[in-house]
Amino acid sequence: MERLTLVTLISVALVGCGGDSDSSSDNSQVTTKTLNGYVDDISYSDKSISVSNLTVDADNANVQYQSQTYPFETITKGTHISADLRDDVANNIELDPEYTGQVSAILNDKITVNNMEFTYAELSSDITVGDWVLISAQVHADSSWKVTSINEISALSFSEIEGSISQLDVNAFTFMIGNVLVDYSNAILDDIQVIQNGLWVEVDGQYQNGLIIASKVDAESASDFDDTDVEGIISWVNSTQTVFELNQRTTIMVDESTRYDDGNQSMLMAGFKVNVDLKVVNGKLVAIEVDFDDDTGIQGREFNVEGEASYGNSVVSINGIDFPIGPNTVFDDGLTINTLAGQWVELDGRDVNGQFVLKEIEREDKDNEISLEGKVSGNTIWGYSSSDGSLGIFNGQWVEIECQRDASNNLSFCRLDPD
Repeated sequence: MERLTLVTLISVALVGCGGDSDSSSDNSQVTTKTLNGYVDDISYSDKSISVSNLTVDADNANVQYQSQTYPFETITKGTHISADLRDDVANNIELDPEYTGQVSAILNDKITVNNMEFTYAELSSDITVGDWVLISAQVHADSSWKVTSINEISALSFSEIEGSISQLDVNAFTFMIGNVLVDYSNAILDDIQVIQNGLWVEVDGQYQNGLIIASKVDAESASDFDDTDVEGIISWVNSTQTVFELNQRTTIMVDESTRYDDGNQSMLMAGFKVNVDLKVVNGKLVAIEVDFDDDTGIQGREFNVEGEASYGNSVVSINGIDFPIGPNTVFDDGLTINTLAGQWVELDGRDVNGQFVLKEIEREDKDNEISLEGKVSGNTIWGYSSSDGSLGIFNGQWVEIECQRDASNNLSFCRLDPD
């Protein structure tokens, strides 16, 4: 998705009159910003749109997608856009769909594009197999998609998909996004230092029979959202509610200056829909303001592991279980990849379709009580077993528990975390 950058310009004109006359100043402020979100309402007669509770004049806006110009009427309620604003007037509107491609199947309210099936109750009867569409959708914390609009367009020479990389094969130069195999052997890698499982990317390329031959694979960077108002669903929050993840990919910090509208910091929880004003501070995205929406979505599953860490090749391990360190993994308490080995740490992250996406690593006190969140199987959790069988009652369940731990790392008196 192409994004524009917000810059705030403040110009101050000082005019002085000579002699004994008074001096005066005339302060004028012009504000420009990027608005990234989903259209809540649209007026074709007035040529205005509403996004994140902001109504924007789009009368003279240039509507584009991948450098091609489209009529204003291409935008509908729910369309994902990125708009370049000047005093709440849109100069440019970039269509920002999650999926672009040719329709291969339609059954009632289900539509298949690029080997991915989507459900959309408001699917237009004018859209038929063979048509090209832009699909705007929001991703829930459990990786499921909620389609917000499907817009028919003229045929394109490329398809676009996005999602989390899985089944990466660096020798074959392939990976999976959902049900789609991506060949990136000849692709331009944009903002990607190391390609790895769990990395959220956007892929442009030629699609055919379940395979995309990628021309470009793009990952977002913090600078993409500097001074930007972005809308999304919280997919993960750390234990102290000082770091959260938006849309499964954008890591955001909050600090003492962060403002909250229609809520407070304690409401930062997975599944909540929010609008966030962002800025970059020391290379990290920091929330200026968080505005809570009335909607809440699916929460997804988070994991929490505590134990002695070993490290190698961008992977931290506890009890022989590997957790790849991703580009958005946050290190706390002065930890680095060079100081991980042998440390007693706490790992937090999300379970995405059986893949552990590590979000935060922090020091933890090594004492006789341990807190864990994950799936219990065969009287074990994250490589720990209970000597008294107290884990066994949770077999097959994803639970958040507290246990007693002895010097040999055997657990006992395991019970559900009361918090």
